[in-house]
Amino acid sequence: MSRFGEFILKYKILLIIVILIITVICFFYIPDMGMEDDETTWFRKGDPVLKSYNEFLETFGGEFVLVAYRTDNPFIETEIAYLSHLSLLLEEVPFINEVTSLTSVDDIVGTEEGLEIKPLIEDKLLSDELIPSLKQRIELNPFFKGNLISNDYRTVGIVLSLDIPEEDEKTHSEISKEIVTSTREILHKEHEKTGRRFYLGGSIITDTEVSLIMEKDTNKFFPLSMLLVAVLLFLIFRNIYSVLFPLITVFLALVWTLGLKGMVNSPITPISTTLYALITVIGIANSIHLISHYRIEISKFSNRKQALLETYRRAGKPCLFTSLTTAVGFGSLSISSIPAIRNMGIFASFGIMSAFILSMILVPVGLLLVKAKPKVVKKESHRVMGIILERIGRFNLKYPKIVMIFCFLIILVMLIGISRIRVEGSMMEYLKKGTRLREDAEFLDAELGGISSIEIIIRGEVDSFKNPVILRKIENLKKLVENYPKVARSYSLIDYVKLINRALNNDDKKYFCIPETQAEVAQSLLLYEMSGGTEIEDFVTIDYDMARISMRTNQMNEKERKLLLEIIKSYADSNFDQFNTEITGMDNLVHKVTERIVFTQIQSLGLAFLVILGLMLLLFGFRGGLVSILPNIFPVVFVLGLMGYARFYLNIATAIIASIAIGIVVDDTIHYFSHFRHEYKITGDREKAMKNALAKVGRALSFTSLILALGFSIFLLSDTRILIDFGILSSTAVITALLGDLFIGPVLLSKLNVFKK
Repeated sequence: MSRFGEFILKYKILLIIVILIITVICFFYIPDMGMEDDETTWFRKGDPVLKSYNEFLETFGGEFVLVAYRTDNPFIETEIAYLSHLSLLLEEVPFINEVTSLTSVDDIVGTEEGLEIKPLIEDKLLSDELIPSLKQRIELNPFFKGNLISNDYRTVGIVLSLDIPEEDEKTHSEISKEIVTSTREILHKEHEKTGRRFYLGGSIITDTEVSLIMEKDTNKFFPLSMLLVAVLLFLIFRNIYSVLFPLITVFLALVWTLGLKGMVNSPITPISTTLYALITVIGIANSIHLISHYRIEISKFSNRKQALLETYRRAGKPCLFTSLTTAVGFGSLSISSIPAIRNMGIFASFGIMSAFILSMILVPVGLLLVKAKPKVVKKESHRVMGIILERIGRFNLKYPKIVMIFCFLIILVMLIGISRIRVEGSMMEYLKKGTRLREDAEFLDAELGGISSIEIIIRGEVDSFKNPVILRKIENLKKLVENYPKVARSYSLIDYVKLINRALNNDDKKYFCIPETQAEVAQSLLLYEMSGGTEIEDFVTIDYDMARISMRTNQMNEKERKLLLEIIKSYADSNFDQFNTEITGMDNLVHKVTERIVFTQIQSLGLAFLVILGLMLLLFGFRGGLVSILPNIFPVVFVLGLMGYARFYLNIATAIIASIAIGIVVDDTIHYFSHFRHEYKITGDREKAMKNALAKVGRALSFTSLILALGFSIFLLSDTRILIDFGILSSTAVITALLGDLFIGPVLLSKLNVFKK
């Protein structure tokens, strides 16, 4: 790396100009970077799962916003008037196709001539005598009870059906934000006027609110990480230049990364909000090692340039390999089938390598150009740290067996914990308890059947779904799933067929069933259409060749979700084998993402391990490479075991922990093993080399680990549970990695004949 250093110092002005040009270009592209959290965040375009979901939306609609509020008596004049008033207000929300509430919904009533489709509530002034009759009509209709009004008649619901155009100048994120903002503004004004609390739910609400949380987190993470790094650098080096130059490198690396995201139209997602802090705290490590080495070498050489060239020679190669291994850890995520994880891995790798290149140029050039006299390192300034490292060295020599046995026992215990890891992809589990979005979802689950859904689409021939045999199979499926605890309601064509049949028979309850013959079914449906009924179009196509069964579900964990989907699939395979049946809906999307999270964890960890092992073999030879991996197994197993014991879910954020951990934790190992090898060549004594390497590089390892651990702790300030968990686990990985490199690595090197003299 000496020649590399000579090149940089020789062409420093040209390199700085190139850096400035790249930075200016990247600045122009940053505004093009948007924020997204919708289905395209988790599925690639053209993915069969996403394609099936989009086809369902195109055919039947299905996206909705649910608004609810509590009331003591929904049937008094003032409450009915208010419900009608609020429904009219919500019709002004952009991209709303239809607003459905008790005051706007139609009822199917039998007459002497046949059927009449008329409003459920025709008069806002209901007498006491009419209220029991209205309640009876609500009880008789499955689309009313538990959907537009709760079972205890104290929660009123309003369903806003969305019509989001496929081709629009605005992005899906912008349209969603417009819908949610407009809805919340209306409800806020109504809250100010009436004092009512409104509950809001729906996938579009969740996506938009999570995007707002991302924006809020981003605004926190970047300044806090920069401030934290600045304070720690000053406490470590007590020199303004040793703070300024490293901060400039990570700031520019972040600008380059965000600029590249803007160039390729890659939006910020819930997981990529971590880029701000990750690049800042990880990218600073190289600067710390360079400055630490420079302050040691400046005491040996007469001028700055010689000291810097020696710094390049001693620290350049380890810094290169630590950056490569960290980039590999992130880069292994690029093979994930989940776009959010894949893009995060790619851009994090780019950011880490950008920070390496910038630190290798700007930090040494900055130190060279500073006119202030370099501060010579004094042993007294780090006396306490030196004593600690010396005692660790003596402990390693005195009790090597205890160190290794203790390490082995911890790994054994944590391996058991790994088997207890639970996978969870539900967006509600991403949020902290007590957040408004989560409270609203829990309320709507309890009162109005929830905001999640499973959709079954059955395709057949024309008029297939006028056949009573097929309709009864659908009815049996509805009965089967409605017995499942997490299914609140299910809706389909047969609900209308039964309602029509009962209405045609004087509302006799015994006729709330499917007619016996296909001719009777067809006649009932024809009468409904002739009477002006259109709601049935939400559940069957005009040719009756495609039908939809919609199941409203409460929030559930992955185990419950998987079991329910398996029950549905098993029934569909047995009873609809002559049809083309697809399962979709939001719950199915969550399930598919969860499956891919597990695969991502295994696949990326395996790839990262193999590539990093190859780099370590290249750097330290066969024996050195194998031994260098051992200290890094400890933190990875420890963190995964902790996830199992402490019930940290494996989700979209924590799925990347293992790959990132092995990429980051190996950094300290590279620096320590490199120093040990250097000292061993000088002394020819493994025990002396172990102690000398600890004394010389131990401070830098401890400082970088401290910055990383505290940097990851910034995620504890997030409003999302996934990033809080990510922060805790990442900090734990860094601390356990430091322990592995202070104890396990030194013990192995002092006892095994790894390097040649």
